[in-house]
Amino acid sequence: MSKSKISIRPNLNLTSSSKEEQFQNEVLRPILKLQNDIIGLVFFRFLEKQKLVVQVADKAMFETKINETIKKNIVLRNQLLGLIIGQFTSDEFLIYKEKETEFNKRILNMIGKRITDNQSN
Repeated sequence: MSKSKISIRPNLNLTSSSKEEQFQNEVLRPILKLQNDIIGLVFFRFLEKQKLVVQVADKAMFETKINETIKKNIVLRNQLLGLIIGQFTSDEFLIYKEKETEFNKRILNMIGKRITDNQSN
């Protein structure tokens, strides 16, 4: 099962200087790219259900609002993290759990950036 999970991920050729950055570039970024469409759907469905509006003209302010929404809403945050963590292999999960807080921050920041970038395109 682990090989099939890895085989469907996009291949990104990124360099890394630390173990955390290597995990981010080799595991997190490909999974985020793979899950890109569903991340947006989950995020905007949550906004719809909560009757929240997060549209602003300024891109920086829009990104701030998205990040605030993700960080303030535990249910949404956990759903988004689950979309990523659920794609880990057992070995990747063991690496993740060693620095869970740091990796969660990285994941959520990258998710916020992806949502912002996708909305501006």
